[in-house]
Amino acid sequence: MWAHHLIIPLVLISVSHGHIDRSSYILAHYMNLLSIGESWILTNFDLDSNGTFFLAQNSERRIEFGFKNKTLYMVLPISKSRIQSNNWEKRYVIDFDSIGKIGRNLELIITFQNNHIHVYNGCDEVYSDFEPHLQLTLNHPSLHIVDNWKGPEPTQFLIGSGWPIGQKCKHDGVKKKYADAYTEKIERNYEPSAIDAINEIFFETVVQVPPGFDGCKINNALLNINETKTVNCNTCTCVDRDNVVCQAVDCPAVTCTHPMIRKDDCCPSCGEQCFYESHKIANPHGEVFWPGDCYRCQCWDKKVHCSSEYATCEPPSCPEEDWVYNEKFNCCPKCRDFARFCAVKPCHKYATCTDSKRGPKCSCDTGFQGNGTYCEDIDECSFSQDAKEQLGGCLSGSTCRNVPGSYKCDCLPGYQMIGENTCLLLIRV
Repeated sequence: MWAHHLIIPLVLISVSHGHIDRSSYILAHYMNLLSIGESWILTNFDLDSNGTFFLAQNSERRIEFGFKNKTLYMVLPISKSRIQSNNWEKRYVIDFDSIGKIGRNLELIITFQNNHIHVYNGCDEVYSDFEPHLQLTLNHPSLHIVDNWKGPEPTQFLIGSGWPIGQKCKHDGVKKKYADAYTEKIERNYEPSAIDAINEIFFETVVQVPPGFDGCKINNALLNINETKTVNCNTCTCVDRDNVVCQAVDCPAVTCTHPMIRKDDCCPSCGEQCFYESHKIANPHGEVFWPGDCYRCQCWDKKVHCSSEYATCEPPSCPEEDWVYNEKFNCCPKCRDFARFCAVKPCHKYATCTDSKRGPKCSCDTGFQGNGTYCEDIDECSFSQDAKEQLGGCLSGSTCRNVPGSYKCDCLPGYQMIGENTCLLLIRV
């Protein structure tokens, strides 16, 4: 390996203020960057603004980032769940108002590094998490940037790759100011709560009327000729004596995902959202979410209905002696803080593993490059001759031979090695 000065170049942030690129090319580029697993999202906006600043979705999955009531929310797909199904999402809600005074504008940076999720306001880390089943790849999604926004539009929006925090905060470092936050899994495939079916019976019948009554009777309702009433969600008209014609009530179309029929109503309508416990972000009507591994809740028209459910648990990514069961509504084990994640060898063979609070940190060894879960050898011999001489590589009279993690200098014919990387011309007398 070249002596101490080798620097692997990073992708740097280049910002064009006042304009957000929404071209089809840049949107496709953003999705490609998110899918590689080492990416970041950066946006600047007024703290009192509200709206969705990134949405990518197809029929199966959704990636969404938004800000509402000084609260950041993220909906991310997870590829493999511990509970019964693989088609799941996870909602992250981070309350910036709980931090205290943070200024008028947010410089929001969200990073994804090997299933580690970090949220920053400038160089202040406000949230971190580890989701082993995070999957940010979507096939043929529809994409929207800064949608349904209220307030001044963000001054910038970018998605990039690499680790911008190291470059941005190298002088003052990163400060930890963790905000109040919660997460919940969202069930995508489920049977909605039972609701009354729409009565679509069409009547076309003749009924017997009491003596002396010159009209119609239907379901104990008396109708005069040409009189119309709504009976059991059907519009019925007495067209002649003993002659009643009925048809189902004509209902307007509804646009919500989970329509419902309220008591004494004939037509379906959209239910209202719910707030679970003290959460600031509402759950949509009909949505099923899991505050814990074995605690299933459903929002149904302002009310949250919860029940204990059986959970199929997958073993956590740490030795069994480091498992804990101490979180609310969670009947599946989790890894304790600073568990011995490295004991299960999650990193590449040419990487160094370090146990952290929320999971393993993998760093490629000197002479290798990659994300730590995969590392490849750096071919030092491919550097230019000027670079090799400047960095102390093989000098004149020698040739470079790449070896895993390093390099060797071999003398050319007629030269003799006099140092680690120096060959001297032989003078024969």
